[in-house]
Amino acid sequence: MTMPGARARRVVPGVLFAVALGAWCGWASGFHQSTTGAFATWAASLAGVVAIDLLLWRGRGHRRLAWAVSPAEQHWPRPGQGGPRRALLGVAPWLVLFLAILAWELLGIDTPPKQIHLTISALAQEFRPLDAALLLLWILVGIGYGVTRARAPTLSRPASGLGRGHSQDGSASAVAVAAVSVGHLTPIPALLLPQDRAVGVAFWLAVIVVAMFVDFTARRSRGRVATGEEFLRLISGPPVARFFLIVAWTFGGWHLFAH
Repeated sequence: MTMPGARARRVVPGVLFAVALGAWCGWASGFHQSTTGAFATWAASLAGVVAIDLLLWRGRGHRRLAWAVSPAEQHWPRPGQGGPRRALLGVAPWLVLFLAILAWELLGIDTPPKQIHLTISALAQEFRPLDAALLLLWILVGIGYGVTRARAPTLSRPASGLGRGHSQDGSASAVAVAAVSVGHLTPIPALLLPQDRAVGVAFWLAVIVVAMFVDFTARRSRGRVATGEEFLRLISGPPVARFFLIVAWTFGGWHLFAH
């Protein structure tokens, strides 16, 4: 049975970290893009995430000055649950969400000059709370990547499921094919998007809600659907994929908060 004191020692640091992180994002959102303050706060946020991820990775090797997290119990796809088709169905909700975001951004970029831009970067510049929330989300994604890689199961990957040679590279290829497919939507008139900023904000809030719902459902699917952590670990398996994900995350933060 967990003692109240031991539980408090685990909960209190997390609460203090969450409060400090929220305060930091709220304060940093006060700096406008392309200013020294904006670049400095973004660089500090980047350095903080890198430091935490380094501590997490060192903890995987049980080194000093590290932060150890328990590894995931099982690989995904689960052994004995079908081949590539079943695995593709297991990541389909995340791919559909990715396609919806990409389509919205591409149509937003294609918006004519006199029409309201509803891309996440344009909306964040209009609403400071959204900018703070976006910075918080960007930081959490960076930390979540470190936790995901640190929690990779220590056992060797089973031969079932997608297979050793196709599980991770196949997912990365599926995302690339999806991106190319949605890329053909750019000539579509931007009139498909509404001209109400409230609708744009609602869309991005809905994205977060849907992502949380998919993750919640996946945790109760007994491995049939990949959780957010499992999906990220799956697509970040190959070193090349990890490199491009890190570059995309870093560039996205610079574009949203510093540039």
